[in-house]
Amino acid sequence: MSKDASSATTNETDEDIQREQQTAPPDASSRDERVLLPSEYQILDAIQRRVLWLCTLMIHHANNVRASTDDLKVGGHQASSASMVSILTALYFHYLDAGDRVSIKPHASPAYHAIQYLLGNLDQQYLRTLRAFNGLQAYPSRTKDPDPVDFSTGSVGLGAVAPAFAAVAHRYAHIHFGQVTSHRFVSVIGDAELDEGSIWEAVIDESLQGLGNVLLIVDLNRQSLDRVVPGIRATQLKRLFQAANWQVLEAKYGQQLQHVFSSPGGMALRQRLDEMSNEE
Repeated sequence: MSKDASSATTNETDEDIQREQQTAPPDASSRDERVLLPSEYQILDAIQRRVLWLCTLMIHHANNVRASTDDLKVGGHQASSASMVSILTALYFHYLDAGDRVSIKPHASPAYHAIQYLLGNLDQQYLRTLRAFNGLQAYPSRTKDPDPVDFSTGSVGLGAVAPAFAAVAHRYAHIHFGQVTSHRFVSVIGDAELDEGSIWEAVIDESLQGLGNVLLIVDLNRQSLDRVVPGIRATQLKRLFQAANWQVLEAKYGQQLQHVFSSPGGMALRQRLDEMSNEE
């Protein structure tokens, strides 16, 4: 979801709104995105496979290999990182520019650290220290992790809204102190994290009106430690964001499945998947 740059329903005066929209930084969301070549897709696919392998191995090492005084599996579970691998690979190896800021889904920290290792921002020794004392934190941390983190994301629900208000501060700096570089602010969160009320307080906050450089990516993996997220939840979330003047784009199926759907019998498969319950 992205904040609609044309929305202007706030508790400010009309003059304040017009002044902010006229003097705000350039809309970073309007940058032209170059279409990737097939060879570039292959490169990104190779990268995401390596990221998946690394983060899965990190979690396995923390759960089953690293010496422990008890039988507790502290590394977490692979699914919360696996569902984020493609998204984070596309962000960090194609979409993001220098100066863009990202809040990472808390439970996807292994995938984030794997990417930072591939980018040369994390020493290999730390890959064996997930959730260990003085090692990689359970959730990305600006103060405790050895690799660069834009926003600390624990407790759940707090880091998710930080990029939006960072964008507000960015707009304020531009208005009051002159030209600043155009940046994008991205929040990557899990669908279960949307149970946190702090996120919805931010979504409807009038200070976010008129921003065109905020992107919120929801990882709809339907999984939570508390429950399987109900199937109707996706529709509810979409309507809630739309009611708050957010532009909502749904990216349910990737290129490979879209290609399958275009083949004979493909639409029957798509219908079956669309009708499948989250429990299935």
